[in-house]
Amino acid sequence: MVRLKYDILRHMTERSTLEKLPMTSVYFRLILRSFGDTPEHRAAVLAGTGVTDDMLRDRSADISAFQQVRQVENVIGLFGEGWAARVPELWDNSSHGALTVAAVVAPNLAGIMEVLSRFVFVRGPFHRASLRRGPRRSRLSIEPAVVLPEKVWRSLIEILFISVRATLTSVLMAPPSEVRFHFAWPEPAHAAEVRAVLGESVVYNASDNAIEFPSVWFTLESPFADATLYDAALGELRAASARIAAPVDLRGRVERLLSSLPSGRCTADHAARLLGVSSRTLVRRLAEAGVSYRELVDAELRGRAERLLKEGGLSRARIAEELGYSDPSSLSRACRRWFGSRRTAGSSTASLG
Repeated sequence: MVRLKYDILRHMTERSTLEKLPMTSVYFRLILRSFGDTPEHRAAVLAGTGVTDDMLRDRSADISAFQQVRQVENVIGLFGEGWAARVPELWDNSSHGALTVAAVVAPNLAGIMEVLSRFVFVRGPFHRASLRRGPRRSRLSIEPAVVLPEKVWRSLIEILFISVRATLTSVLMAPPSEVRFHFAWPEPAHAAEVRAVLGESVVYNASDNAIEFPSVWFTLESPFADATLYDAALGELRAASARIAAPVDLRGRVERLLSSLPSGRCTADHAARLLGVSSRTLVRRLAEAGVSYRELVDAELRGRAERLLKEGGLSRARIAEELGYSDPSSLSRACRRWFGSRRTAGSSTASLG
């Protein structure tokens, strides 16, 4: 009984941690498209994730790491642990956004490995990487950043290694035959499928999960080096890193969602669907944070109104349209409530009041 209680509490803690970690929905959509090929498979791949069609259609909406982990668990249950190696095309360079861009256009292989060691967790917040240089061979080691089920962790490592190999192949313009892929678990039944993708230099029962490569590679220049694009991609990765380093609660996710919407507003029910929670959960958890959904929408609209009024150049009718008001009079009433008679939003505020 004591052990059961401990396991339940640990599971609740792990889920809470994963729910606070935002991540891109790209991988979720790719996996669903590839393995949700029938209505039955689609339902099974989505089971328990809380991810809705609205969330999948909104390319700006994040999912949580918990939702991604749950999907991977579902796919393993349907197709076994070898599933990731059967679709290596899912993990090519186009899947990884700014991470791949920064790696490919880095000045040299040293820059590529630095990018991977510093930012690999941006696309997969389950991982932490460290780079160790040696006189002859060097290692990029991968450790779990959160506690995960072993089967899930093994699948995520296989995906990561397949992805890194694709990046190295692009930059070297040839298969990276001198790379060794170390897995810190016994050889599985699907090892032949893994070797078919990664090559024969796959080592099981290793001391850690690591990618080992010749140290002389650090001096190799990338044929795609682009300083401007490299700096831009690094900037995007740093911003994403800051978001993950300080996980947000549901209030922060709602605020980020509202700021990404064209009019800065949507119904609470629609927001709940986009965030993968029930409407009741949304109301309850915002109340626990001391705020209501309506107050968050109002704060977003006020901020947008103040900015538009300060900038000037838009008519009252146009500003009302931008903010999703049915008519200019509704905007005027809102401005009187927000700003009163003070000219805090510039001269235009008075004319709207």
